[in-house]
Amino acid sequence: MRGADTGRPVLFTVAGAFSHPDYLYRLPGFFPELDVWRAQLPGNHCPELVANSVGVFGAAYAEALGQRLRGRPAAILGVSVGALVALAMRAPEAAALVLVEPPLRTGEVWPLRAYPASAPPGSEAFLWNVLGVSATAHEPRDYSGLLSTIACPTRVLLGGVPLAPERKAEILPSFVDEPSRVLLRAHPDIEVVECPGAGHNVPKLANAEFVDAIRWARDQLAR
Repeated sequence: MRGADTGRPVLFTVAGAFSHPDYLYRLPGFFPELDVWRAQLPGNHCPELVANSVGVFGAAYAEALGQRLRGRPAAILGVSVGALVALAMRAPEAAALVLVEPPLRTGEVWPLRAYPASAPPGSEAFLWNVLGVSATAHEPRDYSGLLSTIACPTRVLLGGVPLAPERKAEILPSFVDEPSRVLLRAHPDIEVVECPGAGHNVPKLANAEFVDAIRWARDQLAR
């Protein structure tokens, strides 16, 4: 985890697959009232773990965050696969969750099939175990059961550019299919915000909604 610990309220962020090491590095400048702690997925700019799975990643970060927080509450922000990890953390310190484009059901996410050709060497286990893709196959992974673990107020940001149908697209579409959206909208602890014109890259293409969600999470910490 990268970030200063000054005793201020904590925003813990988990980036998505193959994110740049400086992903979200500007957040502390926009939110000086928060201690922003940034994390990558294990194996991406940080040590690998013994296994590649959303559950293992979530358990590892829940333990690490708990050790650093020592009982202080935190807001947790996860982007893409990082949002799945945020769900899997089950951290008792979590006072609010912001989940950006969580790919709850990977079977219909056709852009994933391009990942094996462009991913860094050594990513094969991650791609297969977590996303269900390889150079020769695409096998569904279903993370929708993680929604049952939500125990705090949660805001979910979804891109408005639909996943279906498979096509040539000017921007990467949302990775959240319609059945997943139905589940998210029906959950009593989730507020869904759809971002028109944005696809999977909500932080860049729907920056206003993204910043507003962080403000919302910050306000949950003050309650």
